[in-house]
Formats: sequence, C-alpha cells, structure tokens
Amino acid sequence: MSLLVAYFGIVSVLLIALNARYFGELLGVMDDPAKESHKKHKLPTPLVGALMVGVLALFIIVNQFVFETSSRMVGVSVCTILVGILGLFDDKLQLSWQTRLIAIGAISCLLVFWVPELQLQNLMWSFGYTTELGPVFGPIFTVMCLMTIVVSFNMMDGFNGGVIGMSLILFVIMALVATNPHRQAICLFLASALGVMFIYNMKGEFFLGDGGAYALGLLVGSTALLTYNLGASIEIFGDTIFLWLTIPTLDCLRVVIKRRISKENPFYAGRDHLHHILMNTMGPLKTLFVFLATTGGFAAASLFAGANTYILFLGQLLSLLFIVRLSSSRKLLSKPAE
Repeated sequence: MSLLVAYFGIVSVLLIALNARYFGELLGVMDDPAKESHKKHKLPTPLVGALMVGVLALFIIVNQFVFETSSRMVGVSVCTILVGILGLFDDKLQLSWQTRLIAIGAISCLLVFWVPELQLQNLMWSFGYTTELGPVFGPIFTVMCLMTIVVSFNMMDGFNGGVIGMSLILFVIMALVATNPHRQAICLFLASALGVMFIYNMKGEFFLGDGGAYALGLLVGSTALLTYNLGASIEIFGDTIFLWLTIPTLDCLRVVIKRRISKENPFYAGRDHLHHILMNTMGPLKTLFVFLATTGGFAAASLFAGANTYILFLGQLLSLLFIVRLSSSRKLLSKPAE
C-alpha cells in the first residue's frame, strides 16, 4: 500500500475524530442516553465509527485503482462500506432486527461470491482432523461465519476501546503472519488508523455505533478468512481463527442461547453481555484490560503454538470462565448483608 495513500487515510480519520460532533449532528447520528434506559453515558455522543471505517475502506479502494495492488480487498472494502451504511441507517432510524439481519446476510453473500478466495472449503484443526465443507456448504458456512462476526462485534460494542482495541491487535497479528506484502501493508495501515480511533474513542469523543461495529466486524472477519485460505508465514488452523475471535463470538452465542431459553429476543439491547458482567465489578478500564490482554496474549501465543493451538484455545476458554466466575463471586461478596 502506498505510504501517501495511507497517510491521507490516517489524517482523514484524525480529522473526523476531531470534528466528530459536527459529523454526528450533520448525519443525525447522536447517541442520546435520555432516549435509551440501558445507556450509562451522560451526554449525547456522535456515532461516527462507520464514517471512519468507511473512509479507510475507501482509501484501500483508491490504492488499488492507482497502484493495482490487492484486488481482493476492493470487494472487501466495498462491502465494508455497504454494511457501514446499513449501520448508519440503523443508528438513525432504529431498523428492525429482521431488516438488519437480512441486510447483513445479503451483504455477506455478495462479498463471499465477489471474493471467492474467502470461501471455506475445509477446516483444518490443529489436533489433526479436517472437516470437509465442500463447494455447496462451504460458501453457506462462510456467509454464516461473517454474519456471526458482524453481529458479535456489534454486541460487544458496549464500552469504549473494546472493539477498536481488539481489531487493532488482530490486524497487527495478521500483518505479522501475512505472506502477501500488499495485505500486510493494508493490515498495518488499518492498525495505525485504529490507533488514532482508539485514543479518541477512549476520550469519549465518539462511539463506533452499529455502523462502525458492523464495518469493523466484516473487515476483521474477511481479513482473517483470507489469512486462513491464502496461507501465512505460520500454519493457520481453523481453531487459530476461533482463538483470535473467541471473546466476541462465544459471548454472542452465549447471549443468543441464554435469551432464547428465557424467551427473550437475542437481538434487542441488554446488559447481559460479558463486558457488562465484568464492568459491574471491575469497572470499564479493568474490563478493557482483561479483553485486550486476553485477546493479545493468546493471539500472540498462537503464532508459536502450531499443532498445540487447540490446547491454547482450551486454555483461553478456561481463563475466561475463571475471570467471569471471579467477577461473579466479587459481585456477591459486595452485596450488603440483609
């Protein structure tokens, strides 16, 4: 990727961050806590994450047409912009969950057939087994994976720095293992821009909103699938990708199952996500540290795990279960005696 294009992309994100309130009011996407009871922030905050991620995707497209580098990323970038626009409409109009799910599915289908290199034909597991998906179920499973990642990133976006910080870490990891220099440069470009976004998101200058979370979910998920399918400098297994995305995807599945059992709609807003459970006892900063340390530590360890990746994955699950259990115990101890 051209350094000049990358520079203008990062500067554009910085300018949006510095003028986030202006753009939020212009687009009519201000998150007003007075309108939603589950919100905890005090002042209306601009939801301009989709604008920022969309601009980054646009610069990736420009880079391709000017320098003819990574054509696969054009399809990924266009669909990232589309899902970001969907999220902006959702932030503004509060679309029904059915509309959102159908639209996310349609955009994921478009992406999988536009960029066939994304399609999963098999899943190689580090414990020596391979799951053959075939030419029919493979694309369907790929679409389901992308939809799950998009929805899970949106569900996780309930505290500053979480989704952006995790995405930054994963793009750095994917840059380290990339064998394609163009994809490596794009990952580093995205990680650098996300660093700027992280700073201003932590300051409370803007929120990602549904659009930003959708767009980052699709961008991270697509890049991870390309890393798996097109090869890397280390052996990437199916459980390696699951390990990288454990926190958002498993928490999404947990919430969906829990709410279905209790006959609640899993796609409505709530405060039963993992970050809410941890924030009740740890507070937002310690919760952010747990999320980023867990993601970064285990993702970095996966670079050296090889055939032992499944053991690392199980270790990550046990670590998260221990943290949740500890957090729940502290919550019980903090309750006043009756």
